[in-house]
Amino acid sequence: MKFNSKAEKYIYSRDTYRKKHEHDFLSYDGETNNLVIHINELVASLTLFFSGKNLRKIENGLYYGDLVVSYCRSHFIISDLLVGGELVEAGTLIRKQMELLSRLNELSKGVEVEKLIKKTPNLKNLKSEIRRFYSDYSEIAHSASPEIMQLLGSKDIDDKTYTVLYPEFQENSFVVLQHHAGCSFEFYIWCVNFLTDNFQEYDDSTDTDLFKIAFDTQEKIFNKSTLHR
Repeated sequence: MKFNSKAEKYIYSRDTYRKKHEHDFLSYDGETNNLVIHINELVASLTLFFSGKNLRKIENGLYYGDLVVSYCRSHFIISDLLVGGELVEAGTLIRKQMELLSRLNELSKGVEVEKLIKKTPNLKNLKSEIRRFYSDYSEIAHSASPEIMQLLGSKDIDDKTYTVLYPEFQENSFVVLQHHAGCSFEFYIWCVNFLTDNFQEYDDSTDTDLFKIAFDTQEKIFNKSTLHR
């Protein structure tokens, strides 16, 4: 195949390897594809309830709305990166999601927004165990160590180790998926509490059912892999 530029060649090759990773990743464990589907549906359902709602009468309502939209956008980008094998890039955004969830919890506790401006959210405000992995994802975002960069993937050829240019399947993908799901579950917890408190018409039954399905699916594949450090 002839290419008009090196960039075109790279993008074509990247797309080819991403598709292969998607196939290998989603077919490796029978529940993997289901978990991706369920957490995507959970986040979409929660976010779409906010769509068209008037948040101006709620204290810091517009800020809440921006944060919810930002979480949803990043969630689906992470899913795409994760399925395509771009773990470093997905991990960088997962770190952002952890900080966003921390900010939502800070605001819900009644902390004055003026005291939060330009300050990194306090990770102690996360409700779940995903906060334990924040330092790992900070290392990814900061390119802080050679070890964490192994998430790029490597290949041994003729007794030499090479970093792969394009995504290739590795079991670390499942660890990142677990943490992506964990963020989704904390987002669900925050949203249900916020919506119940502020919108009488909100019925959490559908979202709760989605959460239970997603959580049970996660449990079926949990601890099958460990983050390579």
